[in-house]
Amino acid sequence: MPIPEDLIPLLIPLIVLEVVLMMIALIDLKKKTEVRFDNKLIWIFIIILGTFFGSIGYLIFGGKRDDDSSID
Repeated sequence: MPIPEDLIPLLIPLIVLEVVLMMIALIDLKKKTEVRFDNKLIWIFIIILGTFFGSIGYLIFGGKRDDDSSID
């Protein structure tokens, strides 16, 4: 089933956004020393297979907060 030509200009920004979010999440995951649920491999699968929602889910729930950033 081909994609209608009038939808292609609308899909390109969404695809770019998805790839950028995935790259940001994967780079952030690589930099973290600890992540929630203590398994980076699971987060890699969630980010890649979950596409847009996997990346957003990691950025919201995945990384543990650094102790240096705590507010007293």
